[in-house]
Amino acid sequence: MRAQPSHNKSSWSSATQSVEQMTSARFRESQFLIWCARTTLSDATRRHIREAAQDGMNWPLLLNLARYHGVGPLLYRSISTVCADLVPRKPLDYLRQVTQAGNVLNRALARELVQLCRAFDKRGVPAIPFKGAALAAMAYRDITLRDFDDLDFIVPQHRLADAQEVLLSEGYHQRDRSQDEPDSVHADEPYHVFVKKNSVLQVDLQWVMAHEQFAFRLDRPEIWGHRAHVSIDGQMVRGLAPEELLIVLCVHGSKHAWEQLKWIADVAELLRSHSLSWKRVFSRASEWKCRRMLLLGLALANRLMEFPLPPDILNAIAVDPDVTVLARCMPKSVLADQQHGIDEQDAVALYFSLKDDWRECWCYGLILLHHDHPMLRRLPSWFRWHRQLTLLARVVRPLRAFAIRYLPVKSLRRAFNCFRKPAQ
Repeated sequence: MRAQPSHNKSSWSSATQSVEQMTSARFRESQFLIWCARTTLSDATRRHIREAAQDGMNWPLLLNLARYHGVGPLLYRSISTVCADLVPRKPLDYLRQVTQAGNVLNRALARELVQLCRAFDKRGVPAIPFKGAALAAMAYRDITLRDFDDLDFIVPQHRLADAQEVLLSEGYHQRDRSQDEPDSVHADEPYHVFVKKNSVLQVDLQWVMAHEQFAFRLDRPEIWGHRAHVSIDGQMVRGLAPEELLIVLCVHGSKHAWEQLKWIADVAELLRSHSLSWKRVFSRASEWKCRRMLLLGLALANRLMEFPLPPDILNAIAVDPDVTVLARCMPKSVLADQQHGIDEQDAVALYFSLKDDWRECWCYGLILLHHDHPMLRRLPSWFRWHRQLTLLARVVRPLRAFAIRYLPVKSLRRAFNCFRKPAQ
């Protein structure tokens, strides 16, 4: 989340509730935020926004929700064009100040992105910008309408050293990981974050999207042959093609259990701004074994952002035994009944449920059993594989323990101890 500039830390912002303190009573504000978190507002949505504003809102709660979900610029734009006359001056001024401060940072990051793309090209280092400024320009057609606070580049794993040299030559240094929280849930992720000296500019080099018991390769050969030109402040750079970008967005959202509304807005805005080849999208998602993550992202864009999907895709969502149910459980923090919502604490169970076929699903189960993952002892209520996974554990655990203890041949022992990493 974007940190607030010091001049915005007023008594108003200090009065806002923390996300953890909020309860399901915030559902009205959550619904208002969902209506506002889009670039295209139908007449019906405009009417809903005005009616809700007339009825009165908990404005501190709404602003804090917007900050948490990263959709402050969209909220400000919608309020300004639809119901500014119904919003008290203090929250409206605060939201405008925060948005203006964010715009300054966005433009600085956009200029830096263009400069770095040129530097990578000059040194012959393949690098594709994604998320951040590139995503804002491609999906929203406006770099000021999406919150972001760093620059992300996909680079081939074998060219990481070359990419790092480029950043060093541009005045960056690698950030010390000891600065991060020691018990961060992302402690096992590949870490290549660089900070520019005497500035707030930050760059993240990525070849894989990783999380606890999860890994998805980004530096795939297919993405390099289908790059698209993206205009950023009048300068052209080459980013991900919209078809591949859609898949990456859906995998990224699923990785984080779709905790932030902006990730759903990203999917909806990309779909609104481009005519995609659905055949290529689903063919690629099947090759990359993330078809159901794609369906989940599309289901959320359809349900929350009201993006109309083709009938065959709606049917594919409807017949999936998990996707329809899971789409009703996220983002957890905007649900009226959060008890049955899914957040990042349930991510491992979510990954299990979204595997594309039963073989991958149960191989993943064996990985969890090998690591004796805590999730196995606190399966969430929505997890429909509870009985099967419990039975598998009863069979595998004693066999593995027996084999490791008594089999004399080291190779046989290793056979029972082979599930150490998630598939990539």
